[in-house]
Amino acid sequence: MKTRNTVVLSRIKNLVREIDPTSDVILYGSRARGEEHPESDWDLLILVNTQTDLDYERVFRHRLYEIELELGEAFSVSVYNKKEWKLNHWMTPLYQNIAKEGLRI
Repeated sequence: MKTRNTVVLSRIKNLVREIDPTSDVILYGSRARGEEHPESDWDLLILVNTQTDLDYERVFRHRLYEIELELGEAFSVSVYNKKEWKLNHWMTPLYQNIAKEGLRI
């Protein structure tokens, strides 16, 4: 029997891959560290090969919102181009945190 976390992660991964099959999804924050509580959100970094803009990010957010409503979970979603993420964000605390604790799903 699958745990609730496994079901949620599977649903996230499958939906993101429907939108962009080459994307990477990384879970970070309290759930990645195993320190979540029942009200914890799901911190998600989605890395894509294409250029991103607000409209493209909204596609992910709107589709993931359907899962949020269905499962009663909250997602915090960031979408970046893979190259841009590595080149422009490597020095930020967020990048360092995700590099240290992030789990690719």
